[in-house]
Amino acid sequence: MNKWVLAVLLVGLALTTVSPVPTPAGVAPPLVVTSYGGPWEQFMRREIVPGFESETGAKVELSVGLSRDWVAKVRAAGRGTPPFDVLIANTTWVSALRKEGFLERLTVDKVPNLREVWPELRIKDDVGVITLVGPLGIAYRKDLVTKVPKSWKDLWDPAYRGKLGLYSVANSANPMFTMLVSRIYRGHDRDIDFAINKIKELWPFRQTDFSGDMEILLSRGEIHVGILDSPAASRLKAQGVPIEWVFPREGVFMFEQDTNVLAGSANKDLAFRFVNYFLSRPVQEKWAKQFWWTPANRTVRITGRLAVEIPVHTQAQIRQIMKWDWDWVNAGAREQMIDRWNRVILGR
Repeated sequence: MNKWVLAVLLVGLALTTVSPVPTPAGVAPPLVVTSYGGPWEQFMRREIVPGFESETGAKVELSVGLSRDWVAKVRAAGRGTPPFDVLIANTTWVSALRKEGFLERLTVDKVPNLREVWPELRIKDDVGVITLVGPLGIAYRKDLVTKVPKSWKDLWDPAYRGKLGLYSVANSANPMFTMLVSRIYRGHDRDIDFAINKIKELWPFRQTDFSGDMEILLSRGEIHVGILDSPAASRLKAQGVPIEWVFPREGVFMFEQDTNVLAGSANKDLAFRFVNYFLSRPVQEKWAKQFWWTPANRTVRITGRLAVEIPVHTQAQIRQIMKWDWDWVNAGAREQMIDRWNRVILGR
């Protein structure tokens, strides 16, 4: 096993140091689009990419990974030679690239489906667009909880002590929850010390780095209440887990897919077409029906059973999704949150 791991590392090093093979003359380079792995990648390859390739005659290459890694690669490559043409990632990471000028403004002449996006999901100056939303609320085991939480403040109810799940500092939901606590108790997002001291009052609680782990803890009954995105809750319910999802009265926050064209892309026109395709009603319907993501395209009809499985789909509900000043977070607040969390919550 050690020899195998060493071989993989050496191959990875070689791939990062050897110049890419140039595209043969007369052959259009592939459109490079970021993609998460697992079911997301499989769905992209099976249901999303083929339609675009058929429609345009282009070849799409998926760069599989995680948001923080993509951002690091974009910065390392520089503005003129980005490693991707279309970046689909979480806003917490993308916002820094946006401020640094790595991303291209989208216009309705090049991305006509922007007109169909909920106004609340269009990013300022259209430098990127939110294409899919996974609202984060409170999930609970209905067979284990007798007192149903209705508010974020209800998490401090002694009934849930020792049976609560929160995200660790490794997950983007952690700074959002920290800012949420500051907002609902202090009236603004920036009292980091107060918020983390307030979160300490919830101790003991389970911490997890990934939403998939939160799902496991809830499925096994190791926690009775946890912060969870609604698509994950709907997936667990479909699997027979006795779980319910709550839209807290103060509002929700979100795991979002922030979709962008890189300013230095050599495939820029094709990249715009991909963003437009991703925002199209048929594609958005596929994501909604398969994974219960809230679509950004407001023409997608969410009715019947789907309206139960996607509990955030009206404009009034979308307006209750909390937004954050990511420029402030990325200007040092994130590091302060991590430091305070480690000292106050983890005691180190």
